[in-house]
Amino acid sequence: EADARAAAQAIEALSLQYYKAGIEIEQRPRYKRGRPPGGVQQVSEMRYGLRCNLVENKKAVSRLKEEAGCFVLITNVPAHGDNGYDSRAILKAYKDQYGIEQNFGFLKDPMIVNSVFLKKPKRIEALGLVLLISLLIWRLIERSMRQFIAKGDKDLPGWKKRRTTRPTTFMLMTKFAGVMILKIGSERRLNKPLKPQQLEYLSALQISPEAFINPRAA
Repeated sequence: EADARAAAQAIEALSLQYYKAGIEIEQRPRYKRGRPPGGVQQVSEMRYGLRCNLVENKKAVSRLKEEAGCFVLITNVPAHGDNGYDSRAILKAYKDQYGIEQNFGFLKDPMIVNSVFLKKPKRIEALGLVLLISLLIWRLIERSMRQFIAKGDKDLPGWKKRRTTRPTTFMLMTKFAGVMILKIGSERRLNKPLKPQQLEYLSALQISPEAFINPRAA
């Protein structure tokens, strides 16, 4: 019993900011084996255990919730008028930036940045413009595929031979990674016919398969 009380005191002494531990010492008797004489079980050993109940410190938790719910934003957008934004609209616009940052994430990828060296500022500006246009096309492809799915209640080939309703441009690019165009004189042709999965993606983008050998067909 003394050990149980010492353990209870040690737990109660713990510094818990948001909870308080309530400790109860329980008796856990061990009885002798076999049929007891007279039908009365005899205790062979008495053991002690702890029952711990956590009680919330409501005042401290309430203060923590208030701090977590406080979101400070500084903006020059007016609160009133035709172009005004209330606090909720400003917070929503701020949260929506995550999608934009995610789109630009590839520009920060060391695999891209480390392999590029440009000396003149004009070339850096030109490369930046090319990357932005590439990003625009990349996202337009994804948007077009998802609009196709939403309008027709369809799906497209995804990863691991599964169908998906949320195709990505990267997913599409992997499907066309092995496509090769052979140019013989002025004639172009594919090294092998397109697969059904590839044709599905082209159909979603409303692009003719002839676009690979005749760019004007797109």
